[in-house]
Amino acid sequence: MQFKFKSKFWRDIEAHKADKEIMRALNRVSINVEKVEKVSNINNIKQLEKFESRYRIKLLLDKKRDFRIGLYIHGNTLWFARFVSRKKIYDVNW
Repeated sequence: MQFKFKSKFWRDIEAHKADKEIMRALNRVSINVEKVEKVSNINNIKQLEKFESRYRIKLLLDKKRDFRIGLYIHGNTLWFARFVSRKKIYDVNW
């Protein structure tokens, strides 16, 4: 499985770079994603209902910091598209 990153994903992460706990959680997710061979084996992943190729990975740190990683899956490529709050992940435009 190949991994690619959209520029918006890096900008979203840059906004939270000072929060060490978020960075550790992202590191754990990246390690988990690198190890798996099938998308269904990724922890906390779920396909978004209205979209065929969009998925999200849940990162729940506490009630105030509830984030999602937005993903696209095209063939054997996993695109990391966004890192946003729970409310914004369900927006149409990302």
